Amino acid sequence: MSESPKDMVVVKGLCKSFNGVNVLRDLDATIKQGEIVSIVGPSGTGKSTFLRCLNLLETPDSGDIFIDGVNTQEIDVRMLRRKMGMVFQQFNLFPHLSTLENIMLAPTTLLKEPKQEAEEHAYDLLEKVGLSGKAWAFPWELSGGQQQRVAIARALAMRPEIMLFDEPTSALDPTMVNEVLGVIRSLADESGMTMAIVTHEMRFAREISDRIFYMDQGVVYEEGTAEQIFTRPKRDRTRAFIRRVDTVRYDLDKDFDYYGFDAKIDDFAMKHLIEQDRRELLVELIEELFDNFFFLKVEELTFTLGITEKKEVELRFAYGGPELNPLVADDAASLFARNVILTNCIEEEFNIIDGKNVLEFVLPAKKKGN
Repeated sequence: MSESPKDMVVVKGLCKSFNGVNVLRDLDATIKQGEIVSIVGPSGTGKSTFLRCLNLLETPDSGDIFIDGVNTQEIDVRMLRRKMGMVFQQFNLFPHLSTLENIMLAPTTLLKEPKQEAEEHAYDLLEKVGLSGKAWAFPWELSGGQQQRVAIARALAMRPEIMLFDEPTSALDPTMVNEVLGVIRSLADESGMTMAIVTHEMRFAREISDRIFYMDQGVVYEEGTAEQIFTRPKRDRTRAFIRRVDTVRYDLDKDFDYYGFDAKIDDFAMKHLIEQDRRELLVELIEELFDNFFFLKVEELTFTLGITEKKEVELRFAYGGPELNPLVADDAASLFARNVILTNCIEEEFNIIDGKNVLEFVLPAKKKGN
């Protein structure tokens, strides 16, 4: 009788806050050796913070993290990061070093690997990620997808037992997403390595994962096999999230490219065959709130646009500061927004979640025959 895999990552009561805002709240989680876990959930629910706490890029406020049975409070950080590789949203390659040199740097300086051994390993890794012909290219000569594949090879060069991926495709052009996901999928199939992947790519998460962590409100709100979470979720928030077919997220400040943003909204609407009148309504509502509320009163904003299986369009605005609901004021913007909501049967909800203002809208699908 074969032994069951050991617990590779165990988290107990993990808490982390920033500027008085609780991001992780008594989070518990376990990942077994060789298991692939995808971490999904709305923006701002602590997914990336969870990963960054695992390898101590963020210091937890309280709680315990055990990696292969050892409490991270009792382990040297450099030893921890040798055991645990991480791939970030941004590629963070050294621009003055070639692809090969980027991959060789950590093994030769931190592991004191002989240069020839590190070079041979780097060439093997470049072949693994499909870039064997790019050994002497510099980062600026590579596409975003190629740079991210180099970043994956660089993390693997330290021969980690655990790999953490923090939204590895979020900074990529849509045409480059599949090449990076393909490398991760191949790595999962071949290596037997323990992996934790924060991703918004739901189809990918469903295909690759042994288990899914759905995070909400700073905790693992629900977990289960990919089949359980995607077909039979038990809890309301999980069901609401999973029924979204696609989402796009934007982190915005007052200097962002409004015209480029507007074009992306229109591209999303066209991709999902949203009717012209509903597309115009969507843009009108967003523009009114931005021009007459968010630009005037909010410093930073995370905006998420989603589409459900029923073709409902979901908008989510999350922003910091004191409680501030644009729909309860008596100014022109609020009156306009309320009139649009009432006229078009739009559902709206305002809450304070994890210390942030969260305003959500649902534009119903157009009924057949209308």
